[in-house]
Amino acid sequence: MSADLCISVRFLSKESHGRGEDGMPEWPPSPLRLFQALTAVALHPSRSEAQRQRGADALRWLERCAPPEILAPRSKLTSAPFRLYVPDNVGDLVAKTWKGKSPKSVADYRCEKDVRTCRLEGETVEFIFRDIEGFEPFLDTLRTVARSMTHLGWGIDQVVGEVALRDRDALKQAGKEPLERWIPGRLGGTALRVAIEGSLAALESRHEKWLHRFEGGRLTPAPLLTTYDRVAYARATDLEPRPNAAFRLLHPLTGKRLWLDPARRGRDVAAWVRQATAAACEGWPFGSIDAIALGQGSDTDAQRRFSYLPLPTFNPALQRFENIARVLVTAPNGMEREIEWISRRLGGSELVWHGEPVARLEALERSDWVLKRYVATSQTWSTVTPVVLPGHDDRSPGKAERLLRRAFLQAGLEPEVVDKIECLEWRATGFFTGIDQACRYLLPDKISGPRFHVRVRFKTQIEGPLAIGSGRHRGLGVFAQPD
Repeated sequence: MSADLCISVRFLSKESHGRGEDGMPEWPPSPLRLFQALTAVALHPSRSEAQRQRGADALRWLERCAPPEILAPRSKLTSAPFRLYVPDNVGDLVAKTWKGKSPKSVADYRCEKDVRTCRLEGETVEFIFRDIEGFEPFLDTLRTVARSMTHLGWGIDQVVGEVALRDRDALKQAGKEPLERWIPGRLGGTALRVAIEGSLAALESRHEKWLHRFEGGRLTPAPLLTTYDRVAYARATDLEPRPNAAFRLLHPLTGKRLWLDPARRGRDVAAWVRQATAAACEGWPFGSIDAIALGQGSDTDAQRRFSYLPLPTFNPALQRFENIARVLVTAPNGMEREIEWISRRLGGSELVWHGEPVARLEALERSDWVLKRYVATSQTWSTVTPVVLPGHDDRSPGKAERLLRRAFLQAGLEPEVVDKIECLEWRATGFFTGIDQACRYLLPDKISGPRFHVRVRFKTQIEGPLAIGSGRHRGLGVFAQPD
């Protein structure tokens, strides 16, 4: 059995003072910070030996779980720090001077400590461990430990904890409070510390050394904790650009630029490049070629697959889109190495179809002005090839909109982005000059459904490439940035 385990922490005061490794305020609280708070309770000397053993077993299981998603309220850092004065631990030395002629004051021995506070817009932080298994023996223990937590971060950051199992719909309901979802594994995000296997043993060892730090008549400071990982977290609305490789299409014999009709030949270009990519993947170490390059196999494997996007050319003089002269191979986030592999091998290769050379690929520089229309950052996007709906709309505008929103989700956009789309339009004719009617585009094999050109305006900036719908892997539903 698998489920989503939610460990929630409610701050009694809407403030947080926890700091990260660099000494700067940390928000959201790191999963390691939660793990340390749970450890302090589970292994507290006031608990019985049996309780500590059950707590240790639960924590060892928890440290083996994948990094959790985090739902946290927005926070705002105070504009200016306030200063604390922390007395040095020299009270015994100062007291000796009080019998002499020059008594000293403890107030003369203190350290300055500047503090910046995170002001929270909400109270609750939720750590969500997705699709976990084998939790049954530890659920009651984790619930008891979480309910015994008193603080998360500094001692003044008092909290109340709770543990629950929730399905995805329940989590959506819980997210009605203004919480931001932080997703692990996002490139360029905020690095947060995460417990790993061995973190509990390292914490126990460090605590033991701290208890005996004065043995032998001298101070031996406890070593810093080093048994943990750092994982990049980013908000669900902070979308990453999909890795991609761009190529120019040339005639196989003359080397001149190919100029192909998008409506009639777009599916052919996607098929040519798809076949050449599968051949270029021979011998690679990244998994099934059938699943990744050809989109064949189980549904799970098919989620990690390449998309082949022919790019109609924008003519700035006439302000219109024209024929295909370029193609883009793209993949979901996390497949950067796979894209790099085929990028090095496809440049200069011939595209062969039914035994005949049909085109040659030339690597395209990232500064190419046509390519920029597809990989730019913008709030507004419009299709240059029609979207094939992932279902039948029954000529109902409401159903068509629901299917379009589903298509954006299937393409990898997070619910927080799709739910906040500001404007969504669709029609049979294109939103760009030069774009053919949706019904005139030939569909690849096994692709069917209603077709529409789409224009969308997001609440936040979205970086391309962007393609949605049932034909998004084979050249349909491709968006470009307007002027």
